[in-house]
Amino acid sequence: MNRFRTLLPAVTKLLLAAVIVYFAATTITLEPAELVSYFRHAGFLFYVSLLLFTVFLLLQAFIWTAILNDSSRQLSFRDGLLVYINSQFAKYIPGGFWNYAGRVVLASRKGVPFDIQMSTIVYENVLLVLAASMYALILLADLGEIPLYSLALLALLLTLLYLFFNPVSAAVNRCLQLLMRRLGTHRFTERFAARFAESLDRPLFTLQRNRFFLYFGYFMVSHFIMGISFWLLLKSFHIQHVGIFYAAGTFASAWLLGLLSPLPGGLGVREGLLVYLLSFQTDTAAALHLSVIARIWNMAGELLFWAMMNAVHYITKKRMRAHDAK
Repeated sequence: MNRFRTLLPAVTKLLLAAVIVYFAATTITLEPAELVSYFRHAGFLFYVSLLLFTVFLLLQAFIWTAILNDSSRQLSFRDGLLVYINSQFAKYIPGGFWNYAGRVVLASRKGVPFDIQMSTIVYENVLLVLAASMYALILLADLGEIPLYSLALLALLLTLLYLFFNPVSAAVNRCLQLLMRRLGTHRFTERFAARFAESLDRPLFTLQRNRFFLYFGYFMVSHFIMGISFWLLLKSFHIQHVGIFYAAGTFASAWLLGLLSPLPGGLGVREGLLVYLLSFQTDTAAALHLSVIARIWNMAGELLFWAMMNAVHYITKKRMRAHDAK
């Protein structure tokens, strides 16, 4: 019985990893020989873009951990980055929320309260969508789909949000608490309903105005780095007449639209929009090929980040054991 209890977590992890690998592999439509050929002949710019995309992921994890620790320290940044990337691959399982569920499980094991995690998830997604929308609107203005004064209107809205941040936060809190009550009552089991009820004791929007806009600035910077990395990826495909803001807006727009997809990682929707936007800069066949490579590039960046963080974790634990043994 004890042996079964020891083996169960390891078997569960292996099964979960197999499920993630299966669904992630289904998002890749190129033949293995084509992939091997591409990576064998990929130039210097491709690997620079991959490293820079890994930096973007690291920044995303850093911001999530910083928001989590805003009111009081919950996780060290090393543990926060580890929790973030170890749960990231679950997004490839159909449902679109398993990476967040994984974060909740892993962070809870570290002693992070449930209400703080829920607040962090809300802030992260609001700020992510806001930052991605900024770059998407810049792209639409560049394409002539919206007038340039729309950007001025957006700047005005952000200014009004800054000026009236407290009443807006209070209104959003009331709406979220009402939604959470309904979800806890009608959608979940009694156990989860109780957890949601506990989270309602505190408002989910607790950041001060200056902190909110500070994290928004962080996301804008991280998305700009992502834009540079995607721009370099396009350069590695010899697509020369694309600016960094066009690249950032293209990737951000594809990510935003992918939120509407029920398939793992926004499959199909994101690739479709990438093909459409890139077809303005190259032929459709090349754009289609690039959209698939971009999916693999994204996954490779996540794998690289995961390998780095888990290697650091393993080496640190090994050194601590060696030190304790002395």
